[in-house]
Amino acid sequence: MRYLNISFLSAAVIVSCFLNQARAQETSEKPPNLSFGIAGSYGYYSGWVRNKGSENLHYSPAPGYGGGVVVEKMFNNILGVQSGLWFNRFSIDLKMRQKPDPFTINSITGLLPMTLSINAWSLSVPLSLITSLNASIFSFNILAGIKYTEIVESRVRIDNPLLSYKKNFDLVPYLNNPQFGFTLGFNFKFRITEFVDLFFGGMGELYVTELIRGNSDITSLYAISALSGVMFRTNVFPMKK
Repeated sequence: MRYLNISFLSAAVIVSCFLNQARAQETSEKPPNLSFGIAGSYGYYSGWVRNKGSENLHYSPAPGYGGGVVVEKMFNNILGVQSGLWFNRFSIDLKMRQKPDPFTINSITGLLPMTLSINAWSLSVPLSLITSLNASIFSFNILAGIKYTEIVESRVRIDNPLLSYKKNFDLVPYLNNPQFGFTLGFNFKFRITEFVDLFFGGMGELYVTELIRGNSDITSLYAISALSGVMFRTNVFPMKK
């Protein structure tokens, strides 16, 4: 709940900044300064174990990709906001070795590491503050904000020769949904026509919500991705003063 409150507080601060900028420009007759586009991403996902428990989890980076629509609103040539809707496919690889206990039946399986491969589909809604530096047909943007993610499907495959029960099952009931995180990234934009830009960049994500419920190992999801796309503008870029 503490992390959820932090996420909502961050969103309120960001939105408040946007509203103040919008009110300051309500009296001027400027174009809407909206941009719409499509984008794709490719990167790596993993888990950060914030507190070690009895499961002794070890995560390894695994690939993921996604695509979605992007919406931007610029208040001036420097500040703006970006949001959108993303559909993502990602994987997580981990090994789990329980501490052996001679007084339990499962002590033998605990001697061998259990390899788990998690595959998931998710829907994400980011909300980022844009700080833009413009020069001629180029623009460098720094993006910082928050992200809401709902994991809609997830399956895990378990690899351990000593296990006889089901080795492939649905993981969604054991996950914390939704996931709330913070993002930080950048992109470069290039104007190719009067109202069309191409862009590419990178983004890092760190979620503050615990990934798996009821686990003694407290793990947070994180990702590093490269992204690119095309934006369609309603104004000449950079904006006219």
